[in-house]
Amino acid sequence: MSVANIKKSIFLFLSVMVSLGTMAEDHDFTSNLEVGLSKKFFKRLELGLAEEVAFKNNSTDFDKFVTKTDLSFAVVRKVFKVGVNYYLIGKMHKDDYINLNHRFMGYTNLKFSAHRFTFAWRSRYQKTYSPEKKVHKQWKDYWRNKLSVSFKTPKIKLYPSVGAELFLRANDYTEKPLYASKLRYSAALKYEFNRSNSLKLEFQYDDRLDTKNAVNSVNIGLGYHYSF
Repeated sequence: MSVANIKKSIFLFLSVMVSLGTMAEDHDFTSNLEVGLSKKFFKRLELGLAEEVAFKNNSTDFDKFVTKTDLSFAVVRKVFKVGVNYYLIGKMHKDDYINLNHRFMGYTNLKFSAHRFTFAWRSRYQKTYSPEKKVHKQWKDYWRNKLSVSFKTPKIKLYPSVGAELFLRANDYTEKPLYASKLRYSAALKYEFNRSNSLKLEFQYDDRLDTKNAVNSVNIGLGYHYSF
């Protein structure tokens, strides 16, 4: 595949996703940009840091910034790993000031490769603390499970992928039991320039399941990652 064909594929992918995101009035078209770094230690331990900026209201208004940290350990290299995350989230309030929220996650990631395909299951439990809310609403918990499949294209390090993630709400202040609150569908193109540098373009569609007449969101994200 030539460089020209790669550019055409990315342009077509982006055009289709933008069209899908703007075709319905009951959807909010959001976007985000991310830059990330990671470093491996002793071949099994990996430390990551990333910064994300997100936009809402058809990508015309600033939504939030997210500082992400990640620490993972490969129990079985290239197959199974466990990890923890901490996110510092600065979310724009309607009165034009930023609320700082804190998110903690623990996760497992299982991968299986067959020929050019890689199948993955990621399971993580997420707790978000929002100090500006009422005491009984400050903690919000989710159990998230994502299934995905990616493909390695011949002769070039381009990896298209699709996935679906189910959000199960837990610790609900209304005392509901564990229930499905959202489904997130995704499609992505990842290109590796070399072993250290990669670029990823991703489309996400969030389908709210926990409320009627919800404003679902369509998101396009662009991320750059450098690994040491």
